[in-house]
Amino acid sequence: MPVKDYRDDQLKRLSDPEYSSQYLKVALDETLQDGNMEAFLLALKNVVDAAGAVKAVAEDADISRQHLHRLLSGNGNPTLETTVSILNAVGLTIDIKPLENQIKI
Repeated sequence: MPVKDYRDDQLKRLSDPEYSSQYLKVALDETLQDGNMEAFLLALKNVVDAAGAVKAVAEDADISRQHLHRLLSGNGNPTLETTVSILNAVGLTIDIKPLENQIKI
């Protein structure tokens, strides 16, 4: 029986913008709950890897390839501006919406 390579399968699924946007949303929601920024950066790195050439993503985000690697290393601390640039480079954006079941002031 052939063994399926999980990483190849993950990258294939993450190349779909709809899938990758939901994947990052879940990762960000979890990060906001537990403060584990490393998990979100790993998810973002996976999406960048699925987009293809890291060099092209870095160029589209207007940052160096080395800086992109540092930011996504798990110990990085990208600014909101840099995060938005990286997301835009892979064809995604941040979506802000109201929380459900919140008391309005």
